[in-house]
Amino acid sequence: MVAMSQRHLLRTVAAVFLGLVVMLAASAQRNPILPGDHPDPSIIRAGNTYWTTSTSGNRTPVFPLFHSTDLAHWTAAGFVFNERPAWASGSMWAPELVSDRGRFLVYYAGRKKDGPLCVAVATAEQPTGPWQDHGPIVCQPDGSIDPAFARDEHGTPYLIWKEDGNSQRKPTPIWAQPLSEDLLHLRGEKHQLIVNDASWEAGVVEGPFVLRHAGRFYLFYAGNACCGTSCNYAEGVARASSLLGPWQKDPANPIIAANHHWKCPGHGSIVHTTDGRDVLVYHSYPANGAAGAGRESLLDTITWGLDGWPTVNGGRGPSGGR
Repeated sequence: MVAMSQRHLLRTVAAVFLGLVVMLAASAQRNPILPGDHPDPSIIRAGNTYWTTSTSGNRTPVFPLFHSTDLAHWTAAGFVFNERPAWASGSMWAPELVSDRGRFLVYYAGRKKDGPLCVAVATAEQPTGPWQDHGPIVCQPDGSIDPAFARDEHGTPYLIWKEDGNSQRKPTPIWAQPLSEDLLHLRGEKHQLIVNDASWEAGVVEGPFVLRHAGRFYLFYAGNACCGTSCNYAEGVARASSLLGPWQKDPANPIIAANHHWKCPGHGSIVHTTDGRDVLVYHSYPANGAAGAGRESLLDTITWGLDGWPTVNGGRGPSGGR
């Protein structure tokens, strides 16, 4: 109990010192960065240019691309796929852009014809494409969705994804499994990183993204119900000294939850900016129920506390608003 009180005191003291910075960043940030339905956004930086894409569902073309040099003004740049890949029947979800050692990839989810949801991968020489699809790389019976990519402390590449157990009223583990050197195939054994075991997460943890910061790995993830009028989504974080854990969830979770401007925020990815910040791009519904808005893409700066845990907008939920 004393240790817990000390941690909360440390976090409070850190908030005092960092509060002004957070307030200035929040006041400068205008959300959404992409209005309209842009759920499950992913972001990378290539040189001085940022690229983002998002879920397209059953629409074609598939996975819209946008680019920006300032994270505020975005320009449409086509799509990853003009047509749905031949192996998939729909449910084109959660594309995760990856820039790794000079290569560009997108891991994504889709429903296999006459089969389950799968994680697949495509590659390109530049973010504008053309993108070459390599098809599914994992298709668990309960469904495999929400892919992410990371290298462990030894430089070994891993695919990270959610097993869609909630579709069968089961737990929803987040898995990590080594990738081949071409990053297109799984090898070795899968390892469970976390599972939904906190009350705020309810039946789901999903939308993983792994960031290495100051010698630790941080797993950002979403929990609870993502969508619709009864949604209760929020964003949490866990940390570990090695990619395969053990992982400790932040006692202050969720670190992003609803406020008077936004509801059901979560599922995003992080990019290190040209001015030295870590920023999280994620989605949220406007709280005012703007007709047809869908889950819009937001952006907020991550603040690293003296205790090593990240915060977003001082814990006040998404910044900006309509």
